[in-house]
Amino acid sequence: MKHYLKHFAAIYSIALVILVAILIFGLQLGGITLIPALIASALLSASHFVKKEQRLPSSDEKIQLVWGCSAIAIIIASFFVFFLVLMNPNAEQILKAADEAGLGLSALIMLCLIAVHAVIFHFAYGWYTSFIARKQHLM
Repeated sequence: MKHYLKHFAAIYSIALVILVAILIFGLQLGGITLIPALIASALLSASHFVKKEQRLPSSDEKIQLVWGCSAIAIIIASFFVFFLVLMNPNAEQILKAADEAGLGLSALIMLCLIAVHAVIFHFAYGWYTSFIARKQHLM
């Protein structure tokens, strides 16, 4: 599983760098553009697994891939968002507002982030791996 988690981390990091450079700064779009990078990276990683292993992931492997990729994605995205906030001219005000939001709101936001990541990776390593396997005549 380590290979596939590293593969996802590389794809996601490259996709984020490209999206951050082009979409957020070039087109003045917000941080919501991180979600398409997450979806594309998840689908590419899932198809890489099927193509390399020539099978669908077992239920144990699927659990490891979904939660491992979710953890990696949240860590990488957190660093990118942190740097985006620091590069913003209103960084002090943003950090002050985040501090005033409180623990409850921060926990709710993190819960939503975890749920979104889990749904995306569950879809990628569930339906999409089946789709790729059928496309390659493995099923």
